[in-house]
Amino acid sequence: MQQNPTGNSPLTIRQLPGLDRIEAQAWNRFSAAGNPFLSYEFLQGLEECDCLEAHGWIPNHLVAYRGNTPVGAVLLYLKTNSYGEFVFDWSWAEAYERAGLSLQRSDQQEEWASIEMAR
Repeated sequence: MQQNPTGNSPLTIRQLPGLDRIEAQAWNRFSAAGNPFLSYEFLQGLEECDCLEAHGWIPNHLVAYRGNTPVGAVLLYLKTNSYGEFVFDWSWAEAYERAGLSLQRSDQQEEWASIEMAR
């Protein structure tokens, strides 16, 4: 592998389907000022206790590595529905329409919306 001009190995980005793919100590190095809600222990607990995927939050974290050493991370989740937030986006969409604006949706989005509303 050819090294970059700075003499360091190049960065690679890996997609992690769960925090169990990285060591707690490595993840916690990136936690903002010891924020407990960004700690490995808290987030891994949510994943292990099925508090996420059952509610439409699929872990999809990004970690930057230099060689085999993690050097940065982004806490990331894929969302499969409009539920599980503190503010539901349905009310925002309704307010948008009441203001005389229209939402452009594809046929697939309309189908998903009707499925979600039927539940």
